[in-house]
Amino acid sequence: MNRRGFSLIELIVVMSLIGILVAIAALNFNSWQTKYNIEAQVKEMLADLTGARLMAIQTKREHRIILNPTSYAFWRYTGESVASDTRVFNKQTKYPIQQFSDSGTLSNFSNTTITVDERGYTSDLLTIAVGIGLGNPAYDCLVVQRARVNMGKINGNKCVY
Repeated sequence: MNRRGFSLIELIVVMSLIGILVAIAALNFNSWQTKYNIEAQVKEMLADLTGARLMAIQTKREHRIILNPTSYAFWRYTGESVASDTRVFNKQTKYPIQQFSDSGTLSNFSNTTITVDERGYTSDLLTIAVGIGLGNPAYDCLVVQRARVNMGKINGNKCVY
């Protein structure tokens, strides 16, 4: 029985195994982080869109949401001219947002406007996809309907909520 300690070969093998396990854990952590960040962005956008509807009802004024690939902005409509509209707030997105059509195709937003009237209704019905192809989040899309917004997951060519 040798009581002098570990050999160099034994230490190298153990350190290699620890390195492999740390590398696997880091890869899993990054994919989990992406997944949860996309879900957080979808939930934040849901809260913001619902909040815009509530602001329109409370202030009895039309509101507009302008969508771009990396940001969205909320505007309060004054009724006089577009130049006199008031920006309520603007948010940058961490993951790109795209418009998802009923045929399953994606297209980029370019100043796409959702108008919410003073009663909280909209006629601009669309599906917003967030971070498509990144991670495997439980929620990655929003469906804007006449009186509400639902969040869901893209499955094939539709957003299932």
